[in-house]
Amino acid sequence: MKKILLLLLIGAFQNAVAQAPDPDFNDKMAFSESRNFQKSATFVESAGYAEYDLTYQRLNFTVDPAVNFISGSVISILRFLKDDVTQIRFDLVSEMFVDSVQYDHQKVVFQHLSNVITINLPSPAKKNIIGSTEIFYRGVPSASGMGSFTTSKHNNVPVIYTLSEPYGARDWWPCKQSLTDKIDSLDVYITCPSQFKAASNGKLVSDQVTGDNRTAHWQHRYPIATYLVAIAVTNYETYSDFLDLPNGKKIEVLNYIYPEYLSTAKSKTSEILSILQFYNTKFITYPFADEKYGHAQFGWGGGMEHQTMSFMTTLDYELVAHEMAHQWFGDYITLASWHDIWLNEGFATYLTGLVFENLQNGVWWNTWKNNEFTRITSSPGGSVYVTDTTDIHRIFNGRLTYSKGAYILHMLRWDMGDEQFFQGMKNYLNDPTVAYGFVSQEKFVKHMETVADTSFTEFFNDWYYGEGYPIFQLTYFPDPVNPARQKLRVNQTPSHSSVPFFEMHIPIRIWKNGKSNDIRIHLTRQNQEFAISDQPFDKLEFDPDQWLIAKSDQVLPALTVPRIHEIQIIPEFASNRVHVLLPVFSGKEVLRIFDLSGRIISANLLQAGDSWVDIRSLQKGFYLAEVQTKTQNKTVKFVVN
Repeated sequence: MKKILLLLLIGAFQNAVAQAPDPDFNDKMAFSESRNFQKSATFVESAGYAEYDLTYQRLNFTVDPAVNFISGSVISILRFLKDDVTQIRFDLVSEMFVDSVQYDHQKVVFQHLSNVITINLPSPAKKNIIGSTEIFYRGVPSASGMGSFTTSKHNNVPVIYTLSEPYGARDWWPCKQSLTDKIDSLDVYITCPSQFKAASNGKLVSDQVTGDNRTAHWQHRYPIATYLVAIAVTNYETYSDFLDLPNGKKIEVLNYIYPEYLSTAKSKTSEILSILQFYNTKFITYPFADEKYGHAQFGWGGGMEHQTMSFMTTLDYELVAHEMAHQWFGDYITLASWHDIWLNEGFATYLTGLVFENLQNGVWWNTWKNNEFTRITSSPGGSVYVTDTTDIHRIFNGRLTYSKGAYILHMLRWDMGDEQFFQGMKNYLNDPTVAYGFVSQEKFVKHMETVADTSFTEFFNDWYYGEGYPIFQLTYFPDPVNPARQKLRVNQTPSHSSVPFFEMHIPIRIWKNGKSNDIRIHLTRQNQEFAISDQPFDKLEFDPDQWLIAKSDQVLPALTVPRIHEIQIIPEFASNRVHVLLPVFSGKEVLRIFDLSGRIISANLLQAGDSWVDIRSLQKGFYLAEVQTKTQNKTVKFVVN
């Protein structure tokens, strides 16, 4: 019903194939995204925004890339959410000049003070009433935030482009700068000198030359956050590629490219389409498939994920993968607070890693992991959660927001297993309460907990809100009671005092005669001991596939250690066994394996105080392994991939 009404109201208004990851990519992106922020950092979303829902905007802009100036009007259709509303507000920096304001086509009184336009309504509005405003304005936009509104040149040709994240939209147009209310539908009209072309969000409806001017009309019929609205104007060359979908339809990939870069851009078609195909397959189909995905080249030192059209300095492989990933994580689902910027940047960084894992024959996957790990552990502290959202340097911190944010997802994947992890990601994307809307950190975590049927509170307290990472001391030695059996003692030193101890699963690889066996141990306390092999081995590796943000030292001393004092249950995935150690053996102990519904899958009588039970018959999924003695009970959760 809302969509039908809205339509009626609108009608009334009418590089190389094997490109390596850049080890400094995230730091370069973060540096670019944190410059020139001082003025915009003071922005606070107006409490008055809760009084109305912004359902439609028509943006009418007149610009000339050779002149740092903008004029136009913004029409807004809104629905009141409360009774007796007497004023409505929009954001616009005070340096811009507002000529006049209309409400329901009649001029009204307004004030433009302290970067806010306050419009006095002719009479108090009632809840659910639809109203419309039009603000006529002009001026020289500010260049705060990440540039907000920038005039520049490429190849000696003038160009205008905008970049509003996080607080810069109000620098160049009257808007509701909000992370609580998306614009449900949008039309953008850009008038410029006829020799130029204008790029923006959505689908190009028309591009007409009249005399010395050209007007492009872009139409976007999906909800969009204010900071993702953008325009770019210069002497673009344009071309389209198309990705075929299983349903017979196509996704247009529309490119607005500087003439001097055109041949290079066209050479990257297959790379771009392969990344888009991978994201479609791994997650859900591109959320704006019936409009377009596009790139518009601009002069900023990186990229920006403007909805349906990323603005790009070049079409380099890693940058394309990162900005395209944002269309799912950042645009389709948008963070509800800059405190949780990792929901945008950490996710896009990890999806870029998945591209390196799954495309180009995976040759750069280990390089990507090593780059991220090295960056994260280059300093001992810092949380992914952003405490001070006025500090834009901190919001866009390459080491924490991008790299550690990405590796949190990587560790969560290791903890859950691939099938459960990617199912949780799909469930998150398919959640109708966040689709095309805003999302909190808690909402994402809940989806992953539901799939895993466990709590991740401690995980996120340690890795997201906490700081640093663990440094392990691994000591392996012969069991003094049974010298053939090898034991492992694990001690942990956190790099930062905010997390006294990281409880976590640890991957260990044991080598003997050129063959390896992978085991997974669950560390729950300091100096915990595990029996890891029933015979001497040649070498032990800690986290050889780089799943964890952790460092380790390894030694092989000759130690005398006491017998174990508690039950140990150790899943060994490479050998498809569960290893059980008992402090006392009576011959009556049983290893029971349950599924997560509580159904007993198997029960095996243990043959000794040091036993293995085969689990090759188990299907993929999560299980509980339980052993009881007269004095102890031990349950361990494990996953079969």
